[in-house]
Amino acid sequence: LLWIMCALSALTVVEGQRFTIDVESGTEHCFSILIPARKAYGITGTFEELDDAVKANRVTPLKVEIYDPEKKAVFTSKRTLSAGSFDVRTDASSNGGSYKICIKNGMEDRPKDNQQRQVGLSLRIKSDLFDQMRQYSQRNAASVNKDETPEEKQQREWKEQAEIEKLERTQTIAALSEKLSTKIDALTDHMTYLKVRYDTHEHLSGVTFGRIVWWNVVQILALIFVSLGQIFAIRKAVDKKRYL
Repeated sequence: LLWIMCALSALTVVEGQRFTIDVESGTEHCFSILIPARKAYGITGTFEELDDAVKANRVTPLKVEIYDPEKKAVFTSKRTLSAGSFDVRTDASSNGGSYKICIKNGMEDRPKDNQQRQVGLSLRIKSDLFDQMRQYSQRNAASVNKDETPEEKQQREWKEQAEIEKLERTQTIAALSEKLSTKIDALTDHMTYLKVRYDTHEHLSGVTFGRIVWWNVVQILALIFVSLGQIFAIRKAVDKKRYL
């Protein structure tokens, strides 16, 4: 199991990894992610089957599941999709723990076709921006002076109202930015998977071309030996007739 420790960071990707995994039929590969307690994070990413030659029925043998620390499935890929994305949010009030991502081939409710599958997996751990905003608002609310005068209270309420409006605008912008970032990440992952496919096909084309070249060399050598044998046989027959 691969353990990814989530460091404390602000508003950005804490940890991101891409993997290319070969999953045999009837087996699974799992990754464990350790989430700190009292912190809200988002576990996001994409997966895609990279084997174009492996054809499946309507129900794909590929299954991706994410389990929380209580071993409850919080994400399960659709039965008809061999590619997709996931977005699992952790709760700031939880005690943290180990989340597990499993890639399964022909297990449980999925058909088994005895075909190995190459799967691309992209995994990102992000800190929750909205949770940080809520914590900021709670800290400001806790710092209220109870002995303030009416004028100070009115000024504080004006400032709080301005801060609330600013926070709402920030949350709207943050939500749009997060959606855009998620789509850009998915596009980047897809381009990476395409590059993996290209490298695989290029390697296969190179191996095939090399075999064709060697086969042509063998054919040429065989043709040369056959031609030389025919020449010597005809020459020997002509010399025998001359002696007769």
